[in-house]
Amino acid sequence: MSDTDDVVDDLKAPPRMSDVPPAENYAAPSTRAEREFGVLYQGEFETPSDGTAIAVRRHAAALSAAGIPVLLRSFSNVVVNEFGVAEPVHLAGLDPDVEREIGHLRRTDVSALRPVIKHAVIRSAEHCRQLLIPRGFLFNSPEEQLRMRDVVYDNTIVFSVWERDRIEEGVARQLARIKQCWVPSAHNARLLIAAGVPESRVHVVPHPYVNNDLIHRCLERRASSFEGWRRFYSIGRWEPRKGFDALIEAFLGAFKPGDKASLVIKYSGSGQWGDYPTPEEILERVLLTAGATENGWTAESLERHVACVGGRLRRSMIAKLHHDNNIYVSASRGEAFALPLFDAKLAGNRCVYVPYGGPADLVEATDLAVPFTMAPVDPSYGWERDAQWAVCTTENLAQALRRVEPPDEFRRPAAYEERFSMQAVGQQMRQLVESAVGPGIY
Repeated sequence: MSDTDDVVDDLKAPPRMSDVPPAENYAAPSTRAEREFGVLYQGEFETPSDGTAIAVRRHAAALSAAGIPVLLRSFSNVVVNEFGVAEPVHLAGLDPDVEREIGHLRRTDVSALRPVIKHAVIRSAEHCRQLLIPRGFLFNSPEEQLRMRDVVYDNTIVFSVWERDRIEEGVARQLARIKQCWVPSAHNARLLIAAGVPESRVHVVPHPYVNNDLIHRCLERRASSFEGWRRFYSIGRWEPRKGFDALIEAFLGAFKPGDKASLVIKYSGSGQWGDYPTPEEILERVLLTAGATENGWTAESLERHVACVGGRLRRSMIAKLHHDNNIYVSASRGEAFALPLFDAKLAGNRCVYVPYGGPADLVEATDLAVPFTMAPVDPSYGWERDAQWAVCTTENLAQALRRVEPPDEFRRPAAYEERFSMQAVGQQMRQLVESAVGPGIY
């Protein structure tokens, strides 16, 4: 036998552990995962103040608190900074508050993941397909692709949000095939059902609140601290959908300089959106409108009563906005859920709102609705060609601002604990997940 034959024989026989020198590196035997089954929750969760990211984090945490092992994963692994630029999270780092909230969910030790919950803003039928079908499927035969696709559909839940009155047929066809469709509001549920998604697969899963959130400290205020002032405010990205232009014009048409009324708009983003005027351009234009000139507004008086505040604020500063003001205004033309309005109600404030989309699920009888009509969406969004959203006139909005009264006391709506608490929403999510895969496996 040659030396070569000896080497071949050695390669055929696996080495005994006793043959490995102590200083050598080798793979230790694998250990069992802490939990056998769990849920893979996918969504963009990294950006601290982004509405979708907040919703992804909060829902993943609620499901975990309900006793279901949750492994949280991102689609892109990027965080959007205060200038609207996306950066890889391994370079930018994860915000400490985000890490404290869901960091443990990124390290969940699970052997098998079922089902997969995909929480996303769906942009098109192609985006929906990419969201649902792994790229690796393309390397299989057509028959195997079909088989594996059916397996994916049967084990997928999609949590989607919609800010208009319709979705394209290609999206609806795909959503109709998956196990369950979750949406944040009754309006969104009706939209999917009208598009052809089976009603039995559509479930409203509202946004939950956390009991120890800074927002709840606003309930400790007294109405006398406002000394008769109506302090209006609104929060959101600077874009046509939010209707901030109509809100500023309505405010100047509703009040005069020296009235006990003020307006603060806290906007995110750069303040630029295609042809939509910037905050500075809006403030210049509204001074030229009939209502503003008739009421005697000037640049100096406008500055004393109206403020547009940009940039990213920490949660403590957002809580201060809810604390220092008493009437939230949502002039938005389309909302899936309206998280700032939700926080305003948790802070005990009164609301003026357009009763279309998510806000209708959140308000009380003491809040004031503004009449609206349906109109085509701004083409800059690239949505369906015939899609519409809700639009109110500045006259109707101004009338609502004049009529609304601040709350006499600051309290959380009585129905919120039963509908929107972490425990209530988490238990609902658990029941839906177990109905999708069968009870008892977790």
